[in-house]
Amino acid sequence: MKTKFRHLLSIAACVLVPCLLVFATPAYAGDTETYLQAKQAYQTKNLPLLTESLETLKQRKSPLAPYLQYWQMILTMDQLSYYQVQAFLQENNESLLSQRVRELWLKRLGRVQFWDQFVEIRAQIPNYYSLNDTGNQCFQVQAGIALDDPIAYEDGKTLLLSGKELPADCQGMLEALQQVGVLDENLLLTVYRNALFANKPGLAKVLAKRSRKTDATLLKQIDEVAQNPALVLKKNNVQDKSAYGRALYLFAIHRQAKADIALAQTSYQKYSGLLSNEERQLIQAYIALESARKHEPEAVRAFAKVEPAILNNEQWEWYARSALREQDWNTLLKIINSMPNALSEEQTWRYWKARALKTKGQAPEANLLLAKLSQERHFYGWLSAEELGPVAGEPLATYQPADDEVRQFARLASIKRIEALFDADARYEARLEWMYLLEGLDDSSRIVAAQYALLKGWYDLTVLAADKTSRTHNFELRYPTPYRDYLQKASKARAIDEAWVYGIIRQESRFMHYAKSSVGAGGLMQVMPATAKWIAKKLGWSSYSDAMLHDIDTNVNLGTYYMRYTLDTFNGQEAMATAAYNAGPSRARRWAANVPLEGAIYAETIPFSETRNYVKKVLANAHMYAPRLGLPVITLKKRLGTIPARNSGAVADAESVITTITITDQE
Repeated sequence: MKTKFRHLLSIAACVLVPCLLVFATPAYAGDTETYLQAKQAYQTKNLPLLTESLETLKQRKSPLAPYLQYWQMILTMDQLSYYQVQAFLQENNESLLSQRVRELWLKRLGRVQFWDQFVEIRAQIPNYYSLNDTGNQCFQVQAGIALDDPIAYEDGKTLLLSGKELPADCQGMLEALQQVGVLDENLLLTVYRNALFANKPGLAKVLAKRSRKTDATLLKQIDEVAQNPALVLKKNNVQDKSAYGRALYLFAIHRQAKADIALAQTSYQKYSGLLSNEERQLIQAYIALESARKHEPEAVRAFAKVEPAILNNEQWEWYARSALREQDWNTLLKIINSMPNALSEEQTWRYWKARALKTKGQAPEANLLLAKLSQERHFYGWLSAEELGPVAGEPLATYQPADDEVRQFARLASIKRIEALFDADARYEARLEWMYLLEGLDDSSRIVAAQYALLKGWYDLTVLAADKTSRTHNFELRYPTPYRDYLQKASKARAIDEAWVYGIIRQESRFMHYAKSSVGAGGLMQVMPATAKWIAKKLGWSSYSDAMLHDIDTNVNLGTYYMRYTLDTFNGQEAMATAAYNAGPSRARRWAANVPLEGAIYAETIPFSETRNYVKKVLANAHMYAPRLGLPVITLKKRLGTIPARNSGAVADAESVITTITITDQE
């Protein structure tokens, strides 16, 4: 079956001649000014100016014209006809904008309850494009119920249990689900509790209002518990005769457990007499979860007291991590075997199950798991291959695109539009268009896309494309090596592994030197401004300013200085230094155990999901970059090393510096 890209190539009109693979400067560079003028007109709702700009770009046949038309449609959505929408969709069928317009139109249809048209338009959206707007997801369920589609009942239940915030557009779905008996009191109480435990008091209030067993006093108490759980527990004035009220006690105790396990246990003992057995089990599971995140040794025993049916996926994972942290392989194996099937089949738990089986002398069964994992391209895939040793496996399929394929790819209308967006400095929109394009491609076509992006200097898009392949790969494109002069020079000056530097940058910025995170970190190495000033002071740079953070040479010097600093702080231990680069030295030290710990176990039991995934990905990147850079190959297991005991004296004191992450209340 042809992919969208293959089909487009088959109809692309082009003449191929032997020549160097170069791309001409786009002829639409002059459209940028008109595009930016139109964007401002859209933002200020200046429809006449927006319309004038649209006509200008239409006359020039600019690839940016659909964006202006899209903005115009947003401002006039209530006046649009079905036929005007369909005309835009047909004209821009291969564009991300076609799906955005469908989502806008679906929302309008849902609000006026034109369910037949809603279903018709929804069916036009490709399977690979997710309907991410929660309001439209609710309308889809409501449409199904209205048209007597039984699948909608289960979809509605799944959506409620997902824990997503429910906007005003979801009220109709909630009403419909209640009328057909799907959203009964049991399900309503469950999703209400889930919302509280996810620290979403607004969602909890939306759900509580739909119950016949709540009142205005309880709604007020939800806000009070969210603002000050300790004070509410001290006052002891929650409605304990209602399951909704008692859930507030559970919420408050859970919030306490995040800060102080002992205090939460005391509160639990004080209020346990008010709770049902199920409620006691629920709060014990959450206290066990927070104990596990804090690496408390009693976490395994705490989880063992909870009925397995009570545990959610997050709790199962931390139950397993607690056993792993204690290196209790027998218990770990029992936990993984008891997990929900979908969870136990994830790469993490297949690997640790294999390791547990090996400790029990069940090597053949372990090796079957490892052999399959070793063919997968991720952290645990590399570790599995090392566990197996020099065993011949299925060779990896690779693909090297031909110049002709790349030239044809460059002629696609979607690529012309992405080029124009880059010219207009609309990088965010260009990236979204790129991601949408990739969804419809097969592996070899994604590699062609990656090659094109590399030639354009779009390194982040190169990685995005090459990373999405599943069976056929190109690791030169997946792990590109731009800015080698800067990185090689800085790595030698700091005496640190250049492969590790590339691993950090690939994870931090995907080589976007202009990148800036939501918390202010900037440049290739995503250095925080405050950290940059601290380093600049250490280096004696008297003229440093924040404006220099996006200069490649400056940024690399700052980032590699901090890498050297964290490496020295942790006595050359790369896994801890990587954790420190993301979350700070004090946290990285705190996550060490009282005994030496295998580096992979340390990485897997980091409490913050962002840092846990960050460490795995950075070190896997470094593992892959070493041979790309012609450096000595170090096994991933050796790179992870052994983490010294927390109080062993092997870790130096570190100054407090601002890190690159923001820790959420969930963690």
